[in-house]
Amino acid sequence: MRITQYRTGPIQANTYLVYDEESKKGFMVDPGGYEPRITAQIRDEQVSLEYIILTHGHGDHIGGVADFKRDFPAARVVAMAEEDKMLHDPADNCSIEMFRKPITVDADILVHDRDTLKVGSMELTFIHTPGHTEGGMCIYVDKHIFSGDTLFCRSIGRTDFPGGDFNAIIRSIRERLFVFPDETIVLPGHMGKTTIGEEKKGNPFV
Repeated sequence: MRITQYRTGPIQANTYLVYDEESKKGFMVDPGGYEPRITAQIRDEQVSLEYIILTHGHGDHIGGVADFKRDFPAARVVAMAEEDKMLHDPADNCSIEMFRKPITVDADILVHDRDTLKVGSMELTFIHTPGHTEGGMCIYVDKHIFSGDTLFCRSIGRTDFPGGDFNAIIRSIRERLFVFPDETIVLPGHMGKTTIGEEKKGNPFV
């Protein structure tokens, strides 16, 4: 599994391109804005981009979806079913404040907690982690968790936006993420990577 991280969009959210080096099948996580280097990498390395996966519906994580769908029309957009309303509501997804225009996204696939998806030899598991938003999710694949805005290095996602709930995000982290082995690598939506073990020991919020 090869993972490349980019920072995209007005708030420089982490966007990840992930692919199976044997089959060249891959997926993208949280395109916060359009980044031509991602398109160039996909084409140069002959990756078959099968999915664009959204950990949640805020504008800084969905702002590049339309442009990447233009470049790769066969890629299907994946989101948690509970997040579908936010994807269609610019007032809730804060896209107007971030991009000066409303942004909505139609998900091709709406998943539920513990659903799985095969991409080449990789098996992805979707974990519903409400708290930052009602339909926020994390993605587990091969000892890595793409945590969106649920869990950061020494921090957690904000809970003062529509759909936010502090108690819910703490439960999500403790009961749904901290059950993974300590060596599990956490790749968040902002800031640098960490591990489950490091966050158990040193995250002041949990």
